[in-house]
Amino acid sequence: MPKGTVSLETERKELKTAPPDGFVLLKRMSYGQTVERRSMLTLGFESDGNSNDFKGEMSMGNKRITAYEFSHCIVDHNLDGDDGQKMDLNKVEALDTLDPKIGQEIEKYIGEMNNFNEEDQKN
Repeated sequence: MPKGTVSLETERKELKTAPPDGFVLLKRMSYGQTVERRSMLTLGFESDGNSNDFKGEMSMGNKRITAYEFSHCIVDHNLDGDDGQKMDLNKVEALDTLDPKIGQEIEKYIGEMNNFNEEDQKN
């Protein structure tokens, strides 16, 4: 019978935006985590029409979704903050200091691993 549980295997991704040796070790989200992420996205797009700052609310929603993905998918990395300590990418506050190029590269790898694009799922 085919295995129906999420793989516990990790994938090491070399970070081109964090030379010379930057890396991130990623794992897939479970289906339940993917559903939770999707519900966060859906809730972020709903509005009662009374919001004065819908754009700001969407930005905060996207930040929460990214923090959720990072906390569930990043197993390990070797990125340090300005203080020389390893960054805690499980905390939403880390996103405020993370280099945007590095963050976008990690986000891209997480998306590729979890097939968030419906077109990819059709193929």
